[in-house]
Amino acid sequence: MTTHDCVIVGAGIHGLCTAFWLHRRGVRRLCVVDQFDPGHDRGSSHGATRITRCLYQDPDLVQLARRANEHGWPALEAAMGRPLRLPTPGVFFGPGDGPLADYLTATAHHRDRTEVLDGERAGHRFPLLRIPVDDTALVDHTAAVLLAAATMQGLRAWLADRGVELRWHTRVHGFTASDHGVRMQLGDGQELHAGRAVLAAGAWLPQLVPATAPLTVLRQQVGYFDVDAATSDCRAGAFPVWARIGRGANDFVYGLPDVEGSGLKAAVHRTEGAHVDPDAAAEPVDEPALLALGRASFTAPVRRLLGTERCLYTMAAGQRLAVARAPGTAALVTITACSGHAFKFGPVLGERAAALASDEA
Repeated sequence: MTTHDCVIVGAGIHGLCTAFWLHRRGVRRLCVVDQFDPGHDRGSSHGATRITRCLYQDPDLVQLARRANEHGWPALEAAMGRPLRLPTPGVFFGPGDGPLADYLTATAHHRDRTEVLDGERAGHRFPLLRIPVDDTALVDHTAAVLLAAATMQGLRAWLADRGVELRWHTRVHGFTASDHGVRMQLGDGQELHAGRAVLAAGAWLPQLVPATAPLTVLRQQVGYFDVDAATSDCRAGAFPVWARIGRGANDFVYGLPDVEGSGLKAAVHRTEGAHVDPDAAAEPVDEPALLALGRASFTAPVRRLLGTERCLYTMAAGQRLAVARAPGTAALVTITACSGHAFKFGPVLGERAAALASDEA
């Protein structure tokens, strides 16, 4: 049995950010455990890039995004000694009387960072995007491409350099928690004991804490497209991060610029559907469907798919984000950070989890 001050289960963005902030708070006997390899593609934190923005339909998320952009990401960048964001415009468009109306309302007091355009003007400003002239568009001047893979690599290296134990191929099968600490049972028959534990296990959280609010795990597929356009027009700074927000739950398509020759990125943001087992084998990517998506999204001809990815979303009701102590004990903190829009909040959600694990209110 090994004793630590805190064990974090899950080495995705939220688990690593929690360890980062705990170390900054002076907690030294730290251990992060993950059931897979470093940088694995089984969960939700892999892939080269993500979007950051301030535009959301919920005013609380607008404020959380602002804290992430003004405090969380700068703290990581200072620690890593390198930029982790590539500034680029953000454009979010759709029917003005659909769900986009909530975005307009939530950001009405932030017009210093956003502007409203009609579909025709937005199409002229972003000519590689197919923007319906009847749509309304919101332009976000705080938007950027997050260098997700570089962030994950940098966090792992930063933690390892400071003596944080990163234990891979280690699956937690169960635990007991009390005010005296947490005892974890591992797959190899060993145990870990810690004064505190943070569960940042994403799609596997319900297996550890069955009493967690219901979570739905959904598989996603992402395409990277080679389009017939000038390379300079496809890079961050010229090409935007974007989303077309339609009327239905899954009528939401998003994309990002080309980064280092990856191609333009695009995918459907699926937030409803049948629950999948995260341990089950994934079905093959539907490449014809992705090609059709690219051709519907871009005005320039799509020559081919340069690559594809799969990932998991773990959805709570209302796509809610939650960082909280488990009922009945101060020794256990859980992070329910719904995949699909939570990577950008990693630095601030990790800070919140570290505060709770350090006995702060």
